[in-house]
Amino acid sequence: MIRKANFSFSLFHLFFVIPLLTLTSIQADESLPGPGKDGITITVEKGQTLSVISKTYLDDPRKWKELLKSNKIDNPNLILPGMKLWIPASLGKRPIAEIARSRGQSFVFLHSKKETSWSNASAGVGLFLRDEAKTEADSLLELHLVSGSQLELAPSSHVLIERVKSDTEPDTFFLRRGRMKAIVSKSNGTTLKKMFILRTPAAIADVKGTEFLTEVDEKENTSLACYEGNVAVSAQNVTVEVKAGYATFVEKGKAPTTPFLIPNAPKIEP
Repeated sequence: MIRKANFSFSLFHLFFVIPLLTLTSIQADESLPGPGKDGITITVEKGQTLSVISKTYLDDPRKWKELLKSNKIDNPNLILPGMKLWIPASLGKRPIAEIARSRGQSFVFLHSKKETSWSNASAGVGLFLRDEAKTEADSLLELHLVSGSQLELAPSSHVLIERVKSDTEPDTFFLRRGRMKAIVSKSNGTTLKKMFILRTPAAIADVKGTEFLTEVDEKENTSLACYEGNVAVSAQNVTVEVKAGYATFVEKGKAPTTPFLIPNAPKIEP
């Protein structure tokens, strides 16, 4: 009798419970917002609970119910390793970047707070997805990212936060104009091929732990110099690997030049 009961229980789980869990996981994954939505998609790892995920990405373990609602999942017990979860930027409290140092006339445009104009930048101000930062002449701005990377914005420069790093996507910034030094944190065992992406009007730079300097001139041409590690610079379907001690130049609408030797890294000072 005991064997029969166990056998029936196993069949029930095999044909009803397991397919239900699988179907629910697929439905949750398919309901995730498409590209262009503000937020990140993560993959649930073994041992992760909803409260742990909420604490890690939202700074509040009590927000797990809101996380479920955003993913259209009714039962918290159906969160399984390997499934995808959408984490909207609107739920997060922790900024993507924080102003560590500001000198002279520098400003931020906080789209995340629905602001409609530029405001003065000061140390401690947090920046979220789609927020912008710029410096005027004789000013300097230093940003520290949650991922561990650091950015230094030189005078007369302008940068936009396009995407925040997750387990599937790297930090992505857009340098509209000016000069920016980036010290990108190392991979620390992650499977990501890129830890940081910098876009400009003329090129895209893919990075995985390095130090480099990028400049966008008044004609929107891009110069990139690498001082540690290497950077893959792409434009017009052509990619060049820029190693430490080398640089490349990208004229807007053209392919990157062959990397050339450069002197030591300069310090960004107004």
